[in-house]
Amino acid sequence: MNARLPRYHRIAEALRERIRAAEWAAGAPLPNQRRLAREFGVTLMTLRQALELLERDDLITRRHGLGTFVAAPSIDYDILQWRRLAGDLSAQGESVATRVLDARPAVADRRVSAALGVAARARVVMVERLRLVGGHPMSLQRSFLPARLGEEVLTSDLAATPLSQVLEFKLGVVIARAREAVSAVRLGGREARALGCPGGAPAFESERVSFDAAGQPVVFDRVFIPGDRFRITRELHYDAASLGANE
Repeated sequence: MNARLPRYHRIAEALRERIRAAEWAAGAPLPNQRRLAREFGVTLMTLRQALELLERDDLITRRHGLGTFVAAPSIDYDILQWRRLAGDLSAQGESVATRVLDARPAVADRRVSAALGVAARARVVMVERLRLVGGHPMSLQRSFLPARLGEEVLTSDLAATPLSQVLEFKLGVVIARAREAVSAVRLGGREARALGCPGGAPAFESERVSFDAAGQPVVFDRVFIPGDRFRITRELHYDAASLGANE
């Protein structure tokens, strides 16, 4: 370790190495600041300077009133591209797993009936899945399907086979387009527990309606992703002529 660096830089590097070595798992709390300050033989102020460096590098996150935690891995999401998140992550070499938490007939609430174009309180099928990346919860997804499709879906192993593949190869339903809205929300208790977050933690909620080639709604998805595990990205292209005219 370079002795010329300020003490807090050296402490940050030591903590960085311990995080990379998985001494603390993603989402796990760090030891409290007083304990860490005693371990390194520094003041709280010096330790906090080190933690600021780690926070700047997105290696830790601080939660008011709860402490400091190892940041979970974040994912980039291009809002202009229609992609399947799990497939993208797998292609990047990430270990992605799906855990089916619930799969059953349900009654459509107002949002579900509007999205799927069915009557209020119509019979639908709900499938709830937890996506894990590297063994850590990344997203919670609830998918709602009309009963005629959903009852067939319930006979499939959705932990092993993506829903889109079940629809296409088992039922002959191909998703042709989708409409999606992403909002900032706070997690309810049930969602927070599934994702390993404190209740009320900030998160993104995606609502997506997928349509078949005939324009009929097939699936309504609601996906919750904690805010520290998700980044919305865009690639922007500028028209040089327009920029020159506006300068």
